[in-house]
Amino acid sequence: MDSKNLIFNNNDIENKIKRISLEVYEEVFNDKKLTIIGISKNGYEIAKKIKNFIEEYSKLEIKIHKIDILKKGKDYEIKIEEKYDINNSTVLLVDDVSQSGRTLQFVISNLINLKPSKIKTSVIVNRDQTLFPVKVDFSGVKLSTSVNEHINFIIDEKKEFNVFLS
Repeated sequence: MDSKNLIFNNNDIENKIKRISLEVYEEVFNDKKLTIIGISKNGYEIAKKIKNFIEEYSKLEIKIHKIDILKKGKDYEIKIEEKYDINNSTVLLVDDVSQSGRTLQFVISNLINLKPSKIKTSVIVNRDQTLFPVKVDFSGVKLSTSVNEHINFIIDEKKEFNVFLS
């Protein structure tokens, strides 16, 4: 039986994004520039909201970019829409859900050659089943779930966020 249980509605997610944004701002307010990189569609939509919230409090130079992860069998490939310079910039990687840490680790491994001053990570849902050496710096919520359960982060046509457990 495939059932979905709503665990966070749009209002819940908006509140988590606001809190994450304030935590990020506290971390980077002395930095000269911040580059926010959203991973795939959901991460990019969350990244845009984080950028907007931080800009309410800060005059920090913030750039935003999107990275798509293409899965080819067991291999991953990064697709970058545009070239960008993150040299000496603080980078915030944003994704919707972290389960094993594989995606974050893969992106970090590819970005490190671009010489950012530091890389921080943010997710809305951290399942904390990390198999790779990556730390989530900012998360909306940590959920202890079984490996058989799945988290679905859905953005609907109105750009509202919902998180389901199935």
